[in-house]
Formats: sequence, structure tokens, C-alpha cells
Amino acid sequence: MRKKKIGLVLEGGGMRGAYTAGVMSWFIENGYDFDLVAGISSGSVYGAMYSLRKPEALYVTSTEKAAHPRNSGLSAILHEGQVVGYDYMFDVSFKEVDFPIEDLHTIDHEYYAGVYDLEAQETIWVSKDDMDPEGRFIKAACTLPVMGRIVKINGKKYMDGGITTMIPIEFSMDKGCDYHVVVSTKADTFVRKPQKRITYWVMRWIYRKYPKMIESFEARTERYYEELDIVHGLIEKGNALKINPSVEMGVGRFGGNLEQYKALFALAYKDCEAKKDALDALFAKAK
Repeated sequence: MRKKKIGLVLEGGGMRGAYTAGVMSWFIENGYDFDLVAGISSGSVYGAMYSLRKPEALYVTSTEKAAHPRNSGLSAILHEGQVVGYDYMFDVSFKEVDFPIEDLHTIDHEYYAGVYDLEAQETIWVSKDDMDPEGRFIKAACTLPVMGRIVKINGKKYMDGGITTMIPIEFSMDKGCDYHVVVSTKADTFVRKPQKRITYWVMRWIYRKYPKMIESFEARTERYYEELDIVHGLIEKGNALKINPSVEMGVGRFGGNLEQYKALFALAYKDCEAKKDALDALFAKAK
């Protein structure tokens, strides 16, 4: 009889990823092992840190490093010419913590980062075995359109897989997972709204060579709720558990301060403790 697979599904969320980092740290401390880890945007970073069992990197990166002014805004624009300081994040701050991306291929479970392939105009899933040792695919997985520059790897262009999927629940299902633990960075009160009209205009100009990409980007709100409906349907069947902030902490995708990030990380621990029995019950089904 085939062993049941349990997948860890990680939504993105930029600086809200401090919550994901907290959940990942709690999983490490409490010995939870998944058969598959699939991450979008910041979820790909913290999913990799979880996979490598690096709790200190999870904490420092999502709090102290996240609070650095080079990460976004005017400082990022002045230093890098882009709204978000992706170069600082990946080329400086991530190298100052214990995060050996080059060892990702040695982990004993499946790991995937969702990356948007501009040539194919679709999201592809980069496995632990296909991950480059410098982590450029993970950098691409976090690089949002307009906010950052296209990441080039071996002559090909990549960006954030969140262009087409925000909660990679269908990927987890397609990879044969029977049960799923979904980590969301949004409280239940969160309402996803369409992007501002100026964002669409900028998108259509900058990425005019990629019409399918623009179409997918403009459909993100509807797509998000489609994925959320799938998650809720699986929860009703007893095949999934969602862990997300029990209260809104005021952290935005690009905004927050050190104390807010620390509080969000701590909230993740509290929420995980509250759902431990449900989590254990789900794992028991997979045995």
C-alpha cells in the first residue's frame, strides 16, 4: 500500500513572510517532516530554509534583515534602481546568515520554487535538483514585476511565479500529495483587491512583449480566490489544514518595522500551538 504524501504549501507575501518563517521555525523545533515543500515568492525562501533546517536563518532573515532600509523604497531605488532591494537581499543579507542554498539537493524530501518563465509565459517549478548553487532561481521566484528587474539565468528570463499562482495547492495535488498543510500570510479578514489602474498601465508598457503574462497578472485577484476555494474545499473534506495569522498585525507586502516582524514571527508560534492537535491528526491520516 502506498504511503500517503503530505505537502507543505507556502503562499508568498513579501514582508508578511515573517509569519511563514515563524511557522517553519516551529515545524523544525517540533519535528514535523513533509514529503513535499512548494513555495511561491517569499514562501520559496522560507521553505528552503525549513528544508535545510535553519531556524536561526529563518528568524534573522525575516526580522532583523527584513527591517533593513535597503530592502525597499527610496533606499532601494537609490542603490539599485528598483523599488525592492532584491540585490541587497540575495547578494548581501542572505549571505550573512547560515543559508547554504548549494546544499538544497541533499535534503530528503521534494522541494520546489515557483518561477515565472518569461519566454514560455508560464510558471515553472524548479526542484531541489535543478536549483543553482547561487540561489538565483529563488531570487527570481521573489522578484515581482515592476518592483524589480528580470532575473537572467543561463540566458533565460525569470520572475515571481506569483504572476499565475499565489497558493500552490494545485501543484501539491498534481504531485500526488494526499494531504496538505497550507501556510498563508493573510488573516481571515484579508480582502485581495485588484491592482491600481496605474500598475496595469505600467505592466502593459514594460512587459508589452509578453501579453500572456499581462493577462495572467490582471487575473490574479480572481485566481487567488479560486485557489483559496480549493483549499477550503480540501479542509472541509479533512484533507488539508490552513495555518494563517489569527490577527492582523499591520505588516504590508513591502512595509513594516522590526517590532512588527518580531511580533508576526511570535504570532506564528502561538497559532501553531493552537492548531497542533489538528496538525497531528492530519499527519496521523498520512501514516
